Amino acid sequence: MNNLDFMSKFEPETRCIKDFKYWIVCFRAKQATLGDVVILLKREIASVGEMLPEEGEEFPKVIKWYEETCINKFGAVKFNYVIMMMKDNFVHYHAFPRYDKEISMFDMKWVDNDWPRAINYKEGIVLEEDKIQEIKNYMMD
Repeated sequence: MNNLDFMSKFEPETRCIKDFKYWIVCFRAKQATLGDVVILLKREIASVGEMLPEEGEEFPKVIKWYEETCINKFGAVKFNYVIMMMKDNFVHYHAFPRYDKEISMFDMKWVDNDWPRAINYKEGIVLEEDKIQEIKNYMMD
């Protein structure tokens, strides 16, 4: 991977699920719903408007991979995406799979309490590192 120090908060060296040419998908420690990730541009820019055409062109491929993974692995039925960049002044999207029923996986019960309304991404379960790695590895298979 390139120098990703600017995004170190998201721990790409240990939480990377998928590495694309221009984007990286990292598992979130706090899960509002099962499979929450951060999709980060691998170049430090402060605005989506500064993206290069090739970076924008690859983004739908990243989303396609992510959505197919969450549908096939967890049974996700919808997706919410948030791009605010308030605290972290670089391009990244928070991605949330949505579920219309309870999911039992990884010795846990996962309930999308906000379904079918917009996601409340400030709520969620903060996972221990071993659980993060278990779920991350499952998503990588």
